[in-house]
Amino acid sequence: MENIKVIKGTLKQFEVFYRLWRKTLEGGLFLYSKNSVRFMIEEELPKAFLKAEIRKGNKYLFVAYQDDIPVGYLLTNKTKGGIAFGHWLGVNSKFQKQGAATALLSFWEKDALEEGAHKLQLWTTRNNLTFYKNRGFTKGGSFPESWFGLDHFLFYKTLRKSDEKLFLRDFLKKKSG
Repeated sequence: MENIKVIKGTLKQFEVFYRLWRKTLEGGLFLYSKNSVRFMIEEELPKAFLKAEIRKGNKYLFVAYQDDIPVGYLLTNKTKGGIAFGHWLGVNSKFQKQGAATALLSFWEKDALEEGAHKLQLWTTRNNLTFYKNRGFTKGGSFPESWFGLDHFLFYKTLRKSDEKLFLRDFLKKKSG
């Protein structure tokens, strides 16, 4: 893990992320069928939509580099109500099991704390259950035959006690100012 660097990306890193996302999606990392993958790329999460969501600040992008080579990514939703929601986490198959995904999760955790979050939340498929359990996440439930016909599992990680002053700080600052 010593050669892995994670950054919170901007639109400058979007193309790097997008290429990696497509590569991992099309390479079968997420267990979806070829038709489902095509639908996600073309209809559900087209490139222009993802780019606009990052530009607007609705989604955050994290990119992992190993020896200056982009190897992984984490796309999250903006923290709301104290919950940081992870949307997509992927690592190029050539660089898996070398710490990039763990580094991305650690970086996200620190960023979420700064954003006022008290929990991380995500959905995953059966191939990643042990990975998340080994990183301190708790399985909160299952959703059989859900998105695109796959079983999905809800995981969360508690970062600290819930505190409204933290997760509503920007709102409260506007109201008092």
